[in-house]
Amino acid sequence: MNKLRQEMKYKWAFLSLIFGILLSCDTKNDNVKVGEVTPRTAEEMASYKDFAPDFAFNSMDGKLVSLKDLKGKYVYVDIWATWCRPCIEQLPAMKELEEKYRSTDLEFLSISVDNEKDKEKWQRMVKEKEMTGIQLFAGSTSTFHKDYQIKTIPKFLILGKDGEIIDNNPPRPMDYSTREINNELVAIFDNLLNE
Repeated sequence: MNKLRQEMKYKWAFLSLIFGILLSCDTKNDNVKVGEVTPRTAEEMASYKDFAPDFAFNSMDGKLVSLKDLKGKYVYVDIWATWCRPCIEQLPAMKELEEKYRSTDLEFLSISVDNEKDKEKWQRMVKEKEMTGIQLFAGSTSTFHKDYQIKTIPKFLILGKDGEIIDNNPPRPMDYSTREINNELVAIFDNLLNE
């Protein structure tokens, strides 16, 4: 309940700040009345960024890794669990993509949302399947599910170099029709890396 009150308090403070800014703005356009919002241009809308909530989870070796540690790189996030068959089906294509982009500014981050009691199962699977990239364990009781609005898995994200969300529903590593790596995803990665 306190968290909800605090969130509401922040929302009201933010709205009050925005309203105050709008009222104090000296507009050059006499047609715009006080309290009116000028529509954003397509360029302004394209520049709007939504940032991913920070997190910190343990890696296979117990090292704490946060999203901030990956600043300066693009990040392809794979949210999965050991019991999820569609998640496991993506592994070969994921490994192939990781190899293809090994020496680039693209990091592959896999985050397990298995139950805490299955942490050892997660560790065994990562070793047995020789999973590469950064492997983290979020568990099922952290706020990660809520923060990232995870309703189903596998879930994938592409994050920018400053932690901005570039795509919250990008293509999966494997193209189900060809059973090969997803060329649409390769094109997205190549475009990002060539900017």
